[in-house]
Amino acid sequence: MSPTRVAPPRSDRARKRQRQQALLRLVAERRLHTQDELVRALRASGFHATQATVSRDIVELGLVKVARDGAHVYAPPAAASAGGVDRLRRFCEDYPVEVAVAGTLVVLRSLPGTANALAAALDAARIPEVVGTIAGDDTVFLAVARERETRTVVERLAPFGVIQRKGAQP
Repeated sequence: MSPTRVAPPRSDRARKRQRQQALLRLVAERRLHTQDELVRALRASGFHATQATVSRDIVELGLVKVARDGAHVYAPPAAASAGGVDRLRRFCEDYPVEVAVAGTLVVLRSLPGTANALAAALDAARIPEVVGTIAGDDTVFLAVARERETRTVVERLAPFGVIQRKGAQP
């Protein structure tokens, strides 16, 4: 028997909706870099929020981090879908990216703290041979279905300024 989930009172749902609308407005208007900055901005706008609440709101709203003027800031999800290839190009103009191949993985390295933004840009670019991405702090793994397609992926990335790591073979 599964537990019954009780809907929060209408006023709680309304407050949540208002808080999330305020959060969307704030990230569209301001450069907010961290969840702590989001919490402070919401509190300054009259909304009680904790880091845990903001973290859940980020997921529910689909907020993304995008590169703006050399920094990564939160943005509405629409900012991520605008021109996937352009987004990847802008990222590669702002940050150095190196590529290496390991079997059916294309491994990309960038500066610390930039891998999530790079992975999001790669996902938005929809490279046909890539079946998925995994991001760490400074490394992104691109899963490619067949080893022979890794060379194609590396070739597709070259025009963006992605450079091959010394000693790495596609």
